[in-house]
Amino acid sequence: MKNERDCWQDRFVSIATTNTRRVLRDSSLQVNHKVTEEVHLSAPSSYRWIILALAWLVYFSFGLILASIPPLVNIIAADLVLTYSEMGIILGSVILMYIPLSIPAGIGIDRFGQKKAIALGLLLVSISAILRSFVFSFETLFLVVFLFGFGGPTISVGLAKVAASYFEGRERGIASGIYMTGAVVGSASALALTNSLILPLVGTWRNVFSFYGIIGFLVAIAWILLARDPTSESKQRDVMLPMKKILRSLLGHKSVWIVAIIGSTSLLVFYGFGNWLPTLLEEKGLDPVTAGIWASIPTWLGLIGSGIIPGVTKAGKRKPILAVLLLIEGVSMYIVGITSGSFLMTSLIVFGIVSGAIMPLMLVVMMDLPAVGAEYTGIASGLFFAMGGSMGFIGPILVGYLTDLTSSFIPALILLAIVVEAMIVLTIFLKEK
Repeated sequence: MKNERDCWQDRFVSIATTNTRRVLRDSSLQVNHKVTEEVHLSAPSSYRWIILALAWLVYFSFGLILASIPPLVNIIAADLVLTYSEMGIILGSVILMYIPLSIPAGIGIDRFGQKKAIALGLLLVSISAILRSFVFSFETLFLVVFLFGFGGPTISVGLAKVAASYFEGRERGIASGIYMTGAVVGSASALALTNSLILPLVGTWRNVFSFYGIIGFLVAIAWILLARDPTSESKQRDVMLPMKKILRSLLGHKSVWIVAIIGSTSLLVFYGFGNWLPTLLEEKGLDPVTAGIWASIPTWLGLIGSGIIPGVTKAGKRKPILAVLLLIEGVSMYIVGITSGSFLMTSLIVFGIVSGAIMPLMLVVMMDLPAVGAEYTGIASGLFFAMGGSMGFIGPILVGYLTDLTSSFIPALILLAIVVEAMIVLTIFLKEK
């Protein structure tokens, strides 16, 4: 029989062995967790550029349909007997549902994935375009354009989440700039080609909308067949945290609000100034084809700002660049309203470059905030687009109303410029890190 000392030795060995196994097991779990995280980061790398290309096509279709009405404002208004104020409501209704739906869309995308949400959004946007072919009054046009707003938020929020999920560091800024050029190219194509090429090709303004809607459907099919959600552990972490706690944390972060407010002016300008630009140029004496081509110049030049500036700016050093962009945007927008000829062309070019950079730059700032990151980009960008949606809705109505009231676009442009320049003050209080 074992003596008492041997029994204690055996017990000590047993305990030590158990502890050793536990340490090895925990170490193994940590290593596996680390490997899993590394796999998560590296697994999509071989496919991320395909995803980015698909995201670009989705945003191209979005921009094409979004900007399909402005070149046709006078034709539609004459056919349906509408005032500029009524057309302003139509132009604003495109983004109206961003206000209540952007945050829920962000929550849903963070929890349930990007692929289905973006596919559904693009299908709704495409249906909205095709239904415009059958409208016969202000009310029916408002309703079918309003439908666009049910699909738009999931696209805008979902693509921001795609960039945050598949890219990190400076690549995130580059990817954000690239995919957002899709909307730029789509919008510019609609502005430049609708009156000069598509309308003569398809015959009527109603057929133009059907044509653009079919393009949207084709891209939606490509997205459904080829896109996939990233394998993300962040999704599991989101499920573990109460949604109220996440929202409370984000809404209590001052920099999140500052980014959302400054970003909202981009949508105010895009919808308030951009949607009325073809009509403004026609008021200056340009024919519809020339006005459409000239109105597309800022959008085309926005490719430079969107594709380059967010990628070359470093995290933590974006405030002075943002302030300069806002200053130039407001001034150049006003100059567009008061000049003609070469001065008008120059101001359109300058406006396009700086305005194209502001929104993607603000989204990258949002993604890089410590309170946000890739995990909560969906919810945070939902807040971004909800606030921006309210400005995007107000902008076209405000410009249309002031133009009807004063018989000039100048007062509306002065007001928009003042709002943009006021955002420079907010950049002082922005903390990027």
